[in-house]
Amino acid sequence: MFGFAVSVIGIPLAILWIVIGIPVHNKQFQNLSCALTDRSINMRRGWLFKKQQNIPLDKLTDVSIHEGPILNAFGVVRMHFETAGSAPFILTGVKDGPSFRDRVLEQRDSLSDSTSSSGQTSQSNDVLVEIRDILQQINANISNEE
Repeated sequence: MFGFAVSVIGIPLAILWIVIGIPVHNKQFQNLSCALTDRSINMRRGWLFKKQQNIPLDKLTDVSIHEGPILNAFGVVRMHFETAGSAPFILTGVKDGPSFRDRVLEQRDSLSDSTSSSGQTSQSNDVLVEIRDILQQINANISNEE
C-alpha cells in the first residue's frame, strides 16, 4: 500500500518537476553572476526574487572552497566569502575556483597595502593637526586667564 501511495504521488511530482522545475532552474542559473572589481565583489542572483550582494574587499577575512561529488561532476566548486562581523556569503557553481580565490585575495592584499600606507600617513597627519589645535586652544586659555 505504501509503494502504491508513493507511486501515485511521486510520478505526478516528477513529471511536474520536469515540466516546470528544469526551466525555472535554468533561468535562475542564467541570472547568476559574480564580478571582481577594484574594491569589492559584486554578486547577483535570482530570477523572480533578485538579490545583489556587494562584499567590500577590505572587510574580507577569508575565502574558502568547498567541493563535493556532485559539484566535482560538473567541474565547479562552492565558495564561502567570510567577512568581519557577518555571516559568510556563499557562491555556488564557480568554475576554476582556486584561481578565482587567488585573484580575490591578491586584489584584497593590494587594496589593503595601498590604503594602509596612504591611510596611515593621512591619519597621523590628522591626529597631529588636532593635537596642535588643542594645544593652541590651551595656550590661548592660559593667556586669557593671566
